[in-house]
Formats: sequence, structure tokens, C-alpha cells
Amino acid sequence: MIGDIFLITVSLAALISSTITDIKAKEVPDWISYALIFSGLSVRLIYSLIFSNFYYFIYGLIGFGSMFLLGNILYHLKQWGGGDAKLATGLGSTLSTKPFYLQNSQLPFLLTLIVLIFIIGSLYGFIWSIILIFKDPKKFKEEFSKLNSQNYKIIKILTVILSVFLISFSFYLDNFQIASIILALLLLVYPYLFIAIKALENIHFYMYKETEKLVEGDWIAQDIKFKNEIVFHKKELGIEKKDINHLIKLGIKKVMIKEGIPFVPPFLIGTILALIFGNPFI
Repeated sequence: MIGDIFLITVSLAALISSTITDIKAKEVPDWISYALIFSGLSVRLIYSLIFSNFYYFIYGLIGFGSMFLLGNILYHLKQWGGGDAKLATGLGSTLSTKPFYLQNSQLPFLLTLIVLIFIIGSLYGFIWSIILIFKDPKKFKEEFSKLNSQNYKIIKILTVILSVFLISFSFYLDNFQIASIILALLLLVYPYLFIAIKALENIHFYMYKETEKLVEGDWIAQDIKFKNEIVFHKKELGIEKKDINHLIKLGIKKVMIKEGIPFVPPFLIGTILALIFGNPFI
């Protein structure tokens, strides 16, 4: 009970601090995530040693490993930044087990937490995108039309084929007809949603940032040249600390980066909902 209270308090404090820094500076300090990981595993180990219940620590290790794997997958898919992935790993260490006051659920608490974060994140991303569209609708319309005229025919054809297949297949299902039809309709919308997101990225998410303010994990948007030679090739993943130091030594003042929307707020909201309601689905 005491261990759960401490871990919940530390987690919420870390999430609130990270949310503030993510909104203001669009970054999550590494020390917050590392402190969360250290606190989670340390408290769980101490509790296990005192009460001879090593499942509390083992579940912490499982949570750490699971969120580390998930965070890295989403980071490599460019869905999360490096700071988001590290923060998720920290939450895996602290909130890997169901708090003492929640009733039993058919789903592990960590899985409930992940599902709620993704649901809130989807709603949050949708609202953020709508705001950006209305911020400059004319520019968005021009960029959307330009991208839509490009070669996305293959994606559109594939989604139509899959949608027709799902709708046809739904007639043979008793319990999942509505779900299959909804999924088919969502697939038809997907290519245009993809183009809309790409248009918003091109308009709002590419910007110049001072080299000294770069942090590990920032996505560099174009090759960096110095005296007509490329000194840093654009990477699929974020820039590393040694590369930042090298650019600073060369005297390069600014570089173009690609930013995303601050995603820590859904972490905070999803965690609060999970801690209050547990699993609302089962």
C-alpha cells in the first residue's frame, strides 16, 4: 500500500513536470524519465526484500522491459519522440501493477494504461489537427491539393480493395458485422487522413532551431552542410549527443528540424483515468 502510494505520487509528479516542459519547450528532460525508472525499480526491490515478495519487483522489470520495447518501436516508426519513449519506460517501472485500491480486472493494469493513453492520444491528436487546419485553412487546402495530386493511387486502391473485402466478409460474421463495416469505412478515409497529416507536417512542423538548443532525439529535416560539404546526413532517427557537439564545434548556428505535437499531455490524462477508473472496458 505504501509502495503504491509513493509510486503513484512520483509518477504523477513526473508527468505533470514533463507536460509543462513538453508544452513550453517541446522536450522531455531525460533526468525526469531516469528518475522515474530508478524510483520505480528501487522501491519495488526494497518492498520485495522487506516482505519477501519478489513478484512486486519482477513485475516492475516486466513493465520496464515491455514499455522499453513499445517505446522503441514507436520511436523507430516516428510516432513518438525519444523523450516520450523514455517517459513511457519510466511509467512501466512505476505503474506495472494494479494499485491496491482498484478491483480486479481481466486486463493487466499496464495494458489498461497503454490503451487509455492511445485512446486519449488519438482524440488529442485529432483536436490538435483541427486547430492547426483552422489556423491557416487556405494554406492547408493548397498543400492538401498538391499532395493529393501526387502518386498515392496505390494506397487508395489497396484501401478500397480491403474495404470491399471487409464489407463482404462481414455478412458471414454474427457478432462483428458492425465492427467490420466501421473498420472498412475507416480504411476508405485513411489515405486522405494520411495526406492531411502530411500537409499539416509540411506547414507547421518544419522549423529552424538553434544548434545549442538541440537535444538528443531531435529529428533533423535535411542534410547539414559546412563549406559546401555535408557534415551531417539527415537520419531516419533522432540526432545523437556526439553529433550535436560536432555541429556546435563547427560553428553551425541553426539547423532545420521536424517537430511533432507535444504528446505528454495524453500520458498524463490517460494515467489519471487509469488510476481513477482502472479498466473501464471490462
